[in-house]
Amino acid sequence: MGLSRLSAKISLPDINQEIVTNHKFNKKVDWTFEEAYRWRNSLIADRMNRISNYLGREKLIDALKKSTEEYYGSIETYKPENTLQNFVKPFFEDEDYKTILTTEVIENREDFVSLKITECLNAKIFRELNAADIGYATFCQGDEAWVKAYNPKIQFNRTKTPMEGDDYCDHCYKMGG
Repeated sequence: MGLSRLSAKISLPDINQEIVTNHKFNKKVDWTFEEAYRWRNSLIADRMNRISNYLGREKLIDALKKSTEEYYGSIETYKPENTLQNFVKPFFEDEDYKTILTTEVIENREDFVSLKITECLNAKIFRELNAADIGYATFCQGDEAWVKAYNPKIQFNRTKTPMEGDDYCDHCYKMGG
């Protein structure tokens, strides 16, 4: 159960709620998205680079890819009402997506969506850290598994990513039969 769902189920008296709200862990920080992502991604890259010294780079990247596919496949649950348009909606409406990605709509139909992602904050930072292989294995690798978990009838195709040095991502989604 996610923390937000758990906290919604807990009923605290008003006085306890004030204590929780004012807790030091709830202190706001004044970071930009780039500063926050740089901090997070530099920790990931550093940790993974250290682990690769023990396992070898190839084994590390392979393990990251497999665990990423497993994770992304587990974050969604198929429901018959999961449409292609609902899947791509965050690219157009979610403020976080719109902040970390610059997305151009090439085609948007009920059964087919083609997007060109020209900026990706994760790709920018992992490339600057000389850890694009870690970034790809940690983030990009899971896209297809995420789509399949959401709705196995949606086909996903991508041939380019900024993480791999391309100018853009070419996300294509097609609703299959």
